[in-house]
Amino acid sequence: MAGSGLVRITARTRDGVAVLCPGCGRSSDWEHSRYVRHLADEAVGGRAVVIDLSVRRLYCENPACPKATFVEQAPGLSVRYQRRTPGLQRVLDAVAVALAGRAGARLLVHLHQAVSWATMLQCLMSLPDPPAPTPTVLGVDDFALRKGQHYGTLLVDTLSRLPIDLWAGRAGEPLTHWLKSHPGVQVVCRDGSLEYRAAITAGAPGAVQVSDRFHLWQGLARRVYEEVCAHRACLARPPDPPPAPPQPAAPDAIPAPAPAPPGRAARRARTTFTAVHALLDQGLSGRAVARQLGIGKATVARYASAERWQDKVPVWPTRTPGLAPAHRDYLLQRWDQGQHQAAVLHREITGRGFQGSYATVRKFLSPLHTALHGPHRTPPAPGPVPPSAREATGWITRRPENLTQDQQTQLKQVLDRSPELTEVCAHVRSFATMLTSGTDTGLDEWIQAVRASLLPALPGFARGLAGDLDAVRAGLTLPYNSGVNEGRVTDLKLIKRQMAGRAGIPLLRKRVILAAHSRRTTTTHPTNNAPWTITSYENLV
Repeated sequence: MAGSGLVRITARTRDGVAVLCPGCGRSSDWEHSRYVRHLADEAVGGRAVVIDLSVRRLYCENPACPKATFVEQAPGLSVRYQRRTPGLQRVLDAVAVALAGRAGARLLVHLHQAVSWATMLQCLMSLPDPPAPTPTVLGVDDFALRKGQHYGTLLVDTLSRLPIDLWAGRAGEPLTHWLKSHPGVQVVCRDGSLEYRAAITAGAPGAVQVSDRFHLWQGLARRVYEEVCAHRACLARPPDPPPAPPQPAAPDAIPAPAPAPPGRAARRARTTFTAVHALLDQGLSGRAVARQLGIGKATVARYASAERWQDKVPVWPTRTPGLAPAHRDYLLQRWDQGQHQAAVLHREITGRGFQGSYATVRKFLSPLHTALHGPHRTPPAPGPVPPSAREATGWITRRPENLTQDQQTQLKQVLDRSPELTEVCAHVRSFATMLTSGTDTGLDEWIQAVRASLLPALPGFARGLAGDLDAVRAGLTLPYNSGVNEGRVTDLKLIKRQMAGRAGIPLLRKRVILAAHSRRTTTTHPTNNAPWTITSYENLV
């Protein structure tokens, strides 16, 4: 190889050894001639290895054999019509199963083997499928080749956790044909697909169908979300009643203190004071109030201890704008004439000899603007953010002991405002008890109670359970589920993304099946006791 080291081994098969004819099976040692085969082998010491093997061409001594001559093979070293040793071929097959085309070819460069991506795919597709006996517990699941457009079907042996077969589409006819051609399936784990249900019934009528518990809970959670969306108005806290009108003060009452002067600091103090006390009245802690309003805990403590918001308005020392009386008189005159823009007035008095800044003029005109337009309206105090429908669904479908104290409080407030969601929560808790206890006791009563309710979405889920009741009972009581299927689908998606979505179903099927089986087996090199002898060793640099 140019630019790198190469180890070349010259070997020769032994003379006088009888070899079986591949055509008729009769042994022969009648030599016709010799020629040299150049076999690539695994790299040694970071250098590629080439074996120049001299082999014999022998006559077949059987006159009736269609082969007049044949070439002997060195067991463990040469294979008919191949220029690689079996050891190197095993390396190529392992890389092809793990990486396939271009990625496998790039890796083999570091192993000192120059192989094209097409050769890697050819090695992969020529590998035979591992033997797969008919499983007693079969898992059926679909997967997305392109979500929402193209799908496929994957069959998994639930007990051995190995994929068995894979094909495009999720129609029921291929599954029915597969089950009929592989009798002996006793249990089939599936989701709630109507296509798979009908196909299993037609292909293996005696098999027990198991509806997966995860898919049952997923379908229930979807209907709970629809129920929460239908009662979304109950999630928000009802508005507080309007405050009562102020009563007239008694003649001897102490007059209320004058409001703080308008300004940015006063508006901020009033807004913060109102928001802090509103959240504290709801039962939130000081840390929670600070986190929600984005202020410090010390600030919350100061506003919580204050009785009036006016007490928290900072008092700034008043400074007289640096304007001469003549300039002030001119500004007041122009104000009365209708000119209220501070920038225009600043330019005018600058032309009259004023050397101050624009900020001085603006400060002088600020009380006039306030008297003319009034103080800015104080924004309303921020109220608590109502939970979203997804959050409320999570609270209802989650274990009560896994909810935080704040979530339990909010869920109780939502249920107090909605009798319908209270009924939904009770049904969900009852179904969760059956799902986790491994028993179907009370399933019929639960279905009847839900179907008799006036809820908009949950009765549809109960009708689906009643239509697939045997599979649901098996899913609640039997130890089988579709978790193995979901795990193999995850492996399949990883392999699909490695090939950037360009792999067809035949190549994807080959990689999925062989990759799963390769993790279960260990490749060992057989003992080489072949009848060939090394005659020279040449190291080319």
